[in-house]
Amino acid sequence: MIMGPDELIRIAHAARRYYLQDRSRVDIAAELGVSRFKVARMLEKARELAIVTIDVQLPDAIDPELSIGLKNEFGLVHSIAVTSPSQTPEAIRQALGEATATLLQEIVTPADTLGFTAGRTLDEATKLLVDLPHCDVVALGGIAGPVREHGIEIVRRVARASGGESYPIFAPLLVQDDATAEALKADPLIRDAYSRFGQVTKGVVAIGSWNPPDSQLYDSANQGAIAQELVDRGVVGEVVATLYDRNGTVDSTLDHRSLAITADELRRVPEVIGVAGGATKVEAIRAALLGGLITSLITDTVTARALLDAS
Repeated sequence: MIMGPDELIRIAHAARRYYLQDRSRVDIAAELGVSRFKVARMLEKARELAIVTIDVQLPDAIDPELSIGLKNEFGLVHSIAVTSPSQTPEAIRQALGEATATLLQEIVTPADTLGFTAGRTLDEATKLLVDLPHCDVVALGGIAGPVREHGIEIVRRVARASGGESYPIFAPLLVQDDATAEALKADPLIRDAYSRFGQVTKGVVAIGSWNPPDSQLYDSANQGAIAQELVDRGVVGEVVATLYDRNGTVDSTLDHRSLAITADELRRVPEVIGVAGGATKVEAIRAALLGGLITSLITDTVTARALLDAS
């Protein structure tokens, strides 16, 4: 069927608004007086007609031998070891963010429900997500860091890329006592997010280190004067708000004070992709693998070698 200039203009307008001006499909639908599903078809047509071209490349920096080595050593579903141009935290976050965005755009399907945590590296990754199949996005925990990095903003970006519904948790990841946590969990919006943990098929999580400290949750616990006590008891890291020791054994001290998916719930997610790198994270990553808290890993090559050397 020959497409007239009016329809081509509408398609180009929708593509420009979505890809270049960061507008949602819902916003574009309202502007054009069509449904968001029509907008989705227009965006697909824009790609078919080469009005929009998207080039998603596997970074040359990926080390296939280290990636396969990690996959085999820890029985991972997916494993990516990427070379960072330097070992500064900023360079590592950028390299891991690119690899995470690329993997998600390859493996996510419309049958998935995605779960995300907060984190500086995941903040980088979600900035690079262009387009995902239509699926919903659930926050796996509350707010753990600055506005640009917290889970609400990350979930919003992912939902914009997928066109699905988002289920954020508008509350801190760690609160002062059990009673506050229980009161917040009774909030209808938070309760709605909690009810969807069991639907998550692919989780994407940051990994925090407690010894040495490199974690937003550690910083929150340190403000509450309990971080050092937990480190003295053997805590080396956390995934979402689950603490664990060097063997991956869970420490439940903060469970009743945190607003997050539990360790048991996380282990029931079919695939949990851990994203972390750098010298400070090696022991925390290894322990998360040993504890079965993550089933896939995206890290840098220096960290990958250290993980394999420690096995």
